[in-house]
Amino acid sequence: MISLSRKSKIISLAAISLLLISLIPSPGIAKETTTDGASDENIFPEEGINTWIPTGDFATSSLVKVPRFPDEILGDADERNLQLASVRNEQVSAQLAVASTQKINNLSTSISEITNESGAAISSENIDIRYVGYVPVKEKREVVGGALIEDVAGRAVSGKKGQEVVADPLLELSKIDVPNNEAQPIWFTFNIPESAEPGNYKGEITLSSENNETITYDLQLTVHDVELPKPEDYNFNLDVWMNPNAIAEEYNVEPWESEAHWELIEKYFADLADRGQNAITTTVIHHPWAVAWNNWEPQTQVGYDSMVKWKYDGEDWSFDYSIFDRYVEMGLEAGLGPNINAYSMLNFRGDQRITYLDEETGEMVTEVTNVGTPIWTEAWTAFLNDFTDHLKENGWMDQTYIAFDERPASLMSPVMDLIREEAPEFLDQIQVAGSTDVNSYANILSLDFHASTQVSDEWIKERRESGKETSYYVWAGDTHPNTLSFSPAVESRMMPWISADRNLDGFLRWAYNNWPNDIFQNPVYAFTQGDEYFIYPGEKGPMSSIRWELLKEGIEDYELLQIAKEENQDSKVIEEALDLATRQWDGREKNVLDVELAKEMIIGELVTKNAEEMKKIAAQFEEIGAFGNTLAGHTVKLHLMSVSHFESRGEATKVIKHLQGFKQLLDFQSDNGVISEMAYHTLRENADSLIDKWEQ
Repeated sequence: MISLSRKSKIISLAAISLLLISLIPSPGIAKETTTDGASDENIFPEEGINTWIPTGDFATSSLVKVPRFPDEILGDADERNLQLASVRNEQVSAQLAVASTQKINNLSTSISEITNESGAAISSENIDIRYVGYVPVKEKREVVGGALIEDVAGRAVSGKKGQEVVADPLLELSKIDVPNNEAQPIWFTFNIPESAEPGNYKGEITLSSENNETITYDLQLTVHDVELPKPEDYNFNLDVWMNPNAIAEEYNVEPWESEAHWELIEKYFADLADRGQNAITTTVIHHPWAVAWNNWEPQTQVGYDSMVKWKYDGEDWSFDYSIFDRYVEMGLEAGLGPNINAYSMLNFRGDQRITYLDEETGEMVTEVTNVGTPIWTEAWTAFLNDFTDHLKENGWMDQTYIAFDERPASLMSPVMDLIREEAPEFLDQIQVAGSTDVNSYANILSLDFHASTQVSDEWIKERRESGKETSYYVWAGDTHPNTLSFSPAVESRMMPWISADRNLDGFLRWAYNNWPNDIFQNPVYAFTQGDEYFIYPGEKGPMSSIRWELLKEGIEDYELLQIAKEENQDSKVIEEALDLATRQWDGREKNVLDVELAKEMIIGELVTKNAEEMKKIAAQFEEIGAFGNTLAGHTVKLHLMSVSHFESRGEATKVIKHLQGFKQLLDFQSDNGVISEMAYHTLRENADSLIDKWEQ
């Protein structure tokens, strides 16, 4: 068993933010370098304070990471009008960036109540304002596999200073100081209530500081008449593994025995539930993920205790489920589940280890053995029978899965034989993260990303038709797509789109919070940075990250797709939207507009548009090269201007006539190859919807 340091590691949020802002070099941080072509000359258009919209479009601004030391302004520094579109019960993120040639003292951000023409309002309480924090960039350990920074990040993540720091944590502060010539992104999260009245809302965002002029942006938020389900009702199967022992270690509380630990677990459960987490990750053996390269200690800074205490008196085995029961009950009450995944009847690597209390000596014992040996068979036979009875008594039998991580079929076969003999109730309740060789065993199978790209659509369909779920996972070795700290931000948003494109049921990630010690200065324990965690430890609970927020918004996109499929399973627009969102997995090369436009295409399937909204979509298609020449795009927009003119006058006959002409124009462009299939089908189906509206 490992002994955990009990030194106090609790620091205030203000101290965390000061640490992240100061960027003081520490051991293991990449040496400061200047990128090729970068210079020390001022790149800001204005002396003093500068603000800009990353990507130039507020709707896509969250899909990039802003370098701390920019060598150019990538975005729009002049635009002061911000536009976003959403549906009800959705979260939408965006960001602005701020920098100055002089230090900015006490930068603060406020947002007004946003209202529509009828006076309906979305309160500022529904809008979270956070400041993007920066953490040092550190390489993985050489002893473990995984992608290298240059293969994932591409251009320098820090700007002028190479691979020094990367934007990731989101700091919950009322104000922040910004050092001179350093960028400070401001992260906005708009939480649209399910009760929000559809329509166009307007408000203001104000940036203030002690030593600079006040800057104001006008905001327009369009809320469409579509409602997403609550997270507990999501179709998407999100399975991210939480380590409760890491929480105890980070906050310096006694694991399991202290109420402080349970109170913290509850907060982290709430965060997972907000993403629609489908499973409660439990451990029924001690340190399931021990590895050879760490001398058979856990592969993470802090290992996982067994939530079931095994005891042996020399003749009989007994089991204490008190921790397991409270953990599961708390998870279910928080909205996690319904699945309960029990890890594991097989250790992640190497020989099998059975850790128990020897009641004759009063000492903890670890037996190192193999599958099929007398002690392994005896112990697991006792456990399976007792565990089954216990689950039935608590009403959890039908939702509990025996879970395995990357164990081959040859090793699982004798385990399945024992389950078949002693606890056949579990035969249809096996969850595996692995490859296709365990297909016949796994009711819920999460394939490694490479394997998920190799299986056929028919193979996935056959699993679904037999009542089995299939998802995929990524790990440190996958360069693109991934959710590593320095992965291009858009890739986190893409993950659920990839699931939808392959008709998969969800996404798995092995680590929600396996933090290394002193994470804000040394953000790597072993694996490629960010592989071990999605979120950070805040002062009193979880501190989110850019990756974690964008994953949620990708899940919301997945749910939007499910609604659209229910409306029209054979929609060509849905197919085109999926192709657009997933057409490039490497975020370094991807046009981030792809994902946002794909979402707008899906919303267009669900709401009746007007010509002005169609003009915006046409302009976005033009931006991504969907028209073969300038004239084609210009002609489409001119035609929609005419439609809009007659719409504003309420002349239904002329609206319909011009829309019929618009469809003929699209047909002509399609026949002559000057419009992409995606733009053609989207605009044509929008025109049909608009004609239906005006014919009623």
